[in-house]
Amino acid sequence: MSLHRRQVLTSAATAVLAGLGAAPRPRVPDYGALARSLDGRVVVPGDGDFAEARRLFQPRYDAVAPGAVAYPAHAGDVAVCLEFARRSAVPVVPRGGGHSYAGWSTCSAGLVVDVGAMASVSVDGGSGSGSGSGSGSGSGTGVRIGAGARLGDLGASLAERGLAVPAGLCPSVGIAGLTLGGGLGLSSRAYGTTADQLTGATAVTPDGTVREVGPDRDPGLYWALRGGGGGNFAVATEFRFRAHPVTDCAFAELHWPEAGSPAVLAGWQRWLAGLPDPFWSQVEFTLDGGPAPAPAVRVVCLDGRRELEGQLTRLSDLVGSPARDSWVVVRSYGDTVRAMSGCLERTAAQCRLPGALPGHDPQGRLGRESYAARSDFWPAGGLPEPAVAAVLAAVRRYARSVPRGGAGVVQFDGVCGGAVNRVAAGDTAFAHRDSAFLAQYLVYWPQSAPAAEVARHQDWLDGLWRDLRPWAGGSAYQNYTDPGLVGWREAYYGPNLARLEEVRRTYDPDRLFRFPQAV
Repeated sequence: MSLHRRQVLTSAATAVLAGLGAAPRPRVPDYGALARSLDGRVVVPGDGDFAEARRLFQPRYDAVAPGAVAYPAHAGDVAVCLEFARRSAVPVVPRGGGHSYAGWSTCSAGLVVDVGAMASVSVDGGSGSGSGSGSGSGSGTGVRIGAGARLGDLGASLAERGLAVPAGLCPSVGIAGLTLGGGLGLSSRAYGTTADQLTGATAVTPDGTVREVGPDRDPGLYWALRGGGGGNFAVATEFRFRAHPVTDCAFAELHWPEAGSPAVLAGWQRWLAGLPDPFWSQVEFTLDGGPAPAPAVRVVCLDGRRELEGQLTRLSDLVGSPARDSWVVVRSYGDTVRAMSGCLERTAAQCRLPGALPGHDPQGRLGRESYAARSDFWPAGGLPEPAVAAVLAAVRRYARSVPRGGAGVVQFDGVCGGAVNRVAAGDTAFAHRDSAFLAQYLVYWPQSAPAAEVARHQDWLDGLWRDLRPWAGGSAYQNYTDPGLVGWREAYYGPNLARLEEVRRTYDPDRLFRFPQAV
């Protein structure tokens, strides 16, 4: 059942917003009136913590100054914020973890609605209900997760109960953006995408209606929230997921000499194609301006060390030589994720961004970084020999030509296949269901880097991406927002684009949610 906005606005808020109706486009939005109408809070320029409130994860967007940042306490507060934005004719942007690659989780002079205060995690017990179509598995324990939860806190909370939801590794990323863009992680081949586990959600649409969304309630919106991209359609305030049991898992890292890179990439692709579901793997080249690096191969097995070691032998056989060095460790699933995210030696409080506002912690020790990225979902068959040569030429070119102080990363991520690819492309809005693996190419630079140096990093990134166009399939990951991507609608959403546009016309006909790559 949906709750109309008139049922969720407090009487004070109704009076404030009704008064705004007499002036359809006020020159200065009355954010003080908005603050008085919320159970949460509103931070405006001049407040002591506005500098923190305006920040995204990337320092390069620190100059963007919204008119206000609201921290709603519940879905009713979100409805008030959207009504305020609509009547005041100010831009409004939802924000989860603030990790939008393109900086589109903020706006100049508008209202940012940050869901960070709604971050509770609870376990319903029993089997997840309302599985709908497109799930990696029909069974699991039901969990309720506030849209402001960060992946580090969420993973730790579920791991204490022996549970997990497929998710990424960066601890300060928000569950909302991850889920709305599909979501991929260590257990995706075993269970599917993050969005595949979504059994329902509480979401506030632009008309101010609080909706309990599921397979039988606003089914079109439910479908769109599972991969249709963050910032579109509605502001989610709570998610209901199926979580899956996890125990100890085995992690391995292997290194081959730089000269063996072609054999590693060729052998890894053949190995990945026959890998059982409970595995995740990645090949990564980390570039720091020094000599061309050797490839690192990482593997996680949810079924333990014996199964892992058998697959490592098969990998070495396909590469044609044993690794130069390697190591294997067995830990709990939760500790494996914490180790891979750099948080194993940190407390839960330390594994957050520093600050006092929701989603941050005064003891937080995570750093912020400026970067740019591009991505490809590689089709079946992966990188042919000429594409491998193009990648390695770019890796060596970075070592020769890009200034020190920054870094480049080329990742081939084995998060596809298995349960991800057993879902039909149209069952959820996440259409990338036939890929061999996901590739991401990144460049990082220090905050003090001059514009010319940043441009050299970006030029290298764009050059690598262009060099691979003859073989790439043309699909890109909507959670790795790429502001330079031409044809992004088709690249992100493929055959699901037309239906997503229909959902947008139904729930946001006046385009309250606007950003350069809004559906």
